[in-house]
Amino acid sequence: MNFWLKKTKIFALLILLFASFNLTKAQDSIYKLQAGTKIRLKMETEINSKVSSVNDTFLAKVSEPVKVRDSVVLPVGTVIEGRVVKVAKASAGGNGGKMEVVFETIRFVEGEKREIEGVLVKPLKAESSQSFGLISILGGTAVGALIGAVSKTDNGALIGAGIGAGAGSGIAFSRKGKEVRIKTDEEFEIELKKEVILPVRDY
Repeated sequence: MNFWLKKTKIFALLILLFASFNLTKAQDSIYKLQAGTKIRLKMETEINSKVSSVNDTFLAKVSEPVKVRDSVVLPVGTVIEGRVVKVAKASAGGNGGKMEVVFETIRFVEGEKREIEGVLVKPLKAESSQSFGLISILGGTAVGALIGAVSKTDNGALIGAGIGAGAGSGIAFSRKGKEVRIKTDEEFEIELKKEVILPVRDY
C-alpha cells in the first residue's frame, strides 16, 4: 500500500513540474510581450506643450531591438503610434507646460497592427524657473537698497529695498514657465501596461 502511495505522489509531483514548466514557457512565448516590457524609442517629429493639442497623434520608432528568448520580436525601425491625452501651455509666474501621452499601436513592416497600452517610463516635466525668480527678487532688493541709500534719508535704504523687492517680484511673476517637449530624434523609454500578442511569424 505504501509503495503505491509513494508512486502516486511521485507521479503527481512530475505532473506538477511538467505543468509549471509549460506555464513558464507559455509566459515567455516569443509571440507575446509581457506587461512591464520596456521599449526604447526614437521620436520622429517633435511634440511640445506649446503647439500640441489633445488627441494629436505622433510616431516613434524602436531604437533598440526587443528580444524574447534571444529572438528579436520588435526590430529597430518598428513604428509605434502615440497620442497626446493632456496638454497645458506654460504660463506666467514660472508655471511650466504640462503634457501627457500614451502609446496605442504597434505597426509591423508586413502591415499588421497590434493595440497596446504604453506609457512613458519618465513622465514629461518642465524645468523649474524658481531659481530665476529668487535671483530676480534678491537682485531687485539690492538695487533698491542702493537707490535708497543714495537718497540720503534715514529710511531711504529700507524704502528703496521695498521698491526693489516689489520690482523683482514683478519680474519673477511675469516670467513665463518652460514648455515640455519630446524633440525630433530624442530617445526615451515606454513601458507596456498589459501583455501584447504578436503576429505569428518565423522569428
